[in-house]
Amino acid sequence: MNALLPENAMPANTGFSIVVPVYNSQATLPELHRRLTTTMEALGEPFELVFVEDGGRDGSWKVLETLAELDPRLKAVQLMRNSGQGNATLAGIEQSTGEIIVTLDDDLQHPPEEIPSMIGALRADHECDVVIGAPEIKRHNLVRRTGSALVNRVNTWFLHKDPELRFTGFRAMRRNVAEALLGQRVPYPALGPMLISITPRIVNLVVRHDARQHGRSGYDLRRIIKQTLANFIGYSILPLHMLAAIGAFGVLFSILFSVYFAVRYFAHGIGVPGWTTLLLTLLGLSGFNFFAFGVLGEYILRISRNTERLNHRIVRRIASSAAPGVSGK
Repeated sequence: MNALLPENAMPANTGFSIVVPVYNSQATLPELHRRLTTTMEALGEPFELVFVEDGGRDGSWKVLETLAELDPRLKAVQLMRNSGQGNATLAGIEQSTGEIIVTLDDDLQHPPEEIPSMIGALRADHECDVVIGAPEIKRHNLVRRTGSALVNRVNTWFLHKDPELRFTGFRAMRRNVAEALLGQRVPYPALGPMLISITPRIVNLVVRHDARQHGRSGYDLRRIIKQTLANFIGYSILPLHMLAAIGAFGVLFSILFSVYFAVRYFAHGIGVPGWTTLLLTLLGLSGFNFFAFGVLGEYILRISRNTERLNHRIVRRIASSAAPGVSGK
């Protein structure tokens, strides 16, 4: 029988936890569950499936409740409101107990059949903490591919990331890394930059990337730009360094202009009373101040939100048919 568990109910340790953030994906969930269970059962080790419904508008939660009734290894988590893929993933990690945690998308573009290879790569290299599945060919639309390339370039520039390392939502990580992720209470989590801040021992593994069978990607141009700006400001101090450089350049530019107009005035007697001072003031301060205040204001807002320690992934309910403390193969 389906049971609603308290938010802090945790089963016994399992070998693997598969965490799937879910948003408006009722059409893919039955097949995703079938392929996940088939793949994980073949490994012959204990596992659990944690699906996190992120406040979507379709019938995903009803599908998850049904699947949880039929499969005691599946825990369905529903968030109070839409919190974003990063928060949904972290909510699933909070509910997981596996020594190795795998995260993947709900749209079947990350093939579950690739999970054993990722787990094997993580287990084979004791110096590796995270394996990220990187498709050789991405089967996204042009906007999504362009946006992903832009985000990757921003991450490389501003996070000092290895340009060859690619971030995706298909990951296998060790438990201690997952716990470190949960320790970073940020309102707009971006797991790629967060992982970089935790460990440099991250590798890519080439995996298959399937075409989307149902619906369309929720990552439009607006969300891509928002994610790029979040990475730019939220996980790097380079914007502050850029402001300092722009300020220094503005001061130098003003000094050179001052020398130029002084020479022009005293050598040739050319000048308009008050115009030089006004021009230098506008050039040296106005534009720079507006730019600086905008960036600093964004930093202050983020610092304020971080210090508030608000919970941005509130669990509404959990559905599971497993007895407390029980996990299965």
